[in-house]
Amino acid sequence: MTTRNKLVAALLAGVAAFVGYLLNDYQKPTPVTDPPPRAFGWVRDPAAVAAALDTPPFAATEAFRAAYFGPDDVFLWDACKAVTGDLLPPRDQGQVGCCVGFGVASAVEHLQCVQIAAGSKEKYRDLAPEVIYAGSRVEVGGGRIPGDGSLGAWAAKFVRDWGVVPRGVHGSADLSRYDEGQCRRLGASGLSNDLEELARLHPVKAVARVTTWAEAQAAVRNGYPLAVCSGQGFTMQRDADGFCRPQGSWPHCMALVGVRGGNRPGGFLLNSWGPAAHTGPRGAGNPSPAGFWADAKVMERMLADGDSWAFSGVVGFPARSLDWYALRQPVALATMPR
Repeated sequence: MTTRNKLVAALLAGVAAFVGYLLNDYQKPTPVTDPPPRAFGWVRDPAAVAAALDTPPFAATEAFRAAYFGPDDVFLWDACKAVTGDLLPPRDQGQVGCCVGFGVASAVEHLQCVQIAAGSKEKYRDLAPEVIYAGSRVEVGGGRIPGDGSLGAWAAKFVRDWGVVPRGVHGSADLSRYDEGQCRRLGASGLSNDLEELARLHPVKAVARVTTWAEAQAAVRNGYPLAVCSGQGFTMQRDADGFCRPQGSWPHCMALVGVRGGNRPGGFLLNSWGPAAHTGPRGAGNPSPAGFWADAKVMERMLADGDSWAFSGVVGFPARSLDWYALRQPVALATMPR
């Protein structure tokens, strides 16, 4: 074939391909996927989880072993209403894969409210999830995860061995509001010495690994919220009972802050994608618009991923103005029952 003939043949083939595109492909709808609307970043690493924390499982605690005579339905946000007058505001991690920091922070915020409602002389403070996220990645994890993401065990170890930091301006660090850029920078560099020292004033005194639905129910019914890390995804639409159907995969972390029994047992998962991510009825207890109920059998599967944690005994924030020295002393709180 001559060069001219080759050029003509190539031109004709191009025209034919374009006409075929117009007649066929151009009219096909763009495939629709249903991914979560926000970034997420739980990293599945069973070996790292085992190496990070060697703590007894929740099944070894007194809270699990003791007979329970309370109600089947326990909503820890009722403590938040009693302490703050309302539900805690919905959190939104934005486009940073820092869900582990948000899940643990939400759990510990609810723990604060439970303690205060039970008589602890403290005041409630919103926490800075970005501190937990950064501390888990760098102070605990050594900065070896590229990009975003962390482990639940690393975050649990950080809040136990370091602690939590409230929203506010702390020296040169302005943590008065959430900033995605700052969260990602802290997640890469870790915390300043000042933030580390501030966190150490407010440790979470006990953490326990939860791997079964029976343990999770016992934890919440005794006032111990969980951070649940798993690969289970869900639809975004809640059904008539407030439940989201399992679908797809989310390497994600959410706080478990409520359980219900009856004819449809399950757990309420507080998400960190803002108030509008999930739609439909909220279900039992009128919980936060930022979460959804998950069926017990789904919760069992999520907990079996092995990186979910219950928290007890956060050293909180004094409610009374004392002298400058007394303000530096951590408030002594009971640890998780053994």
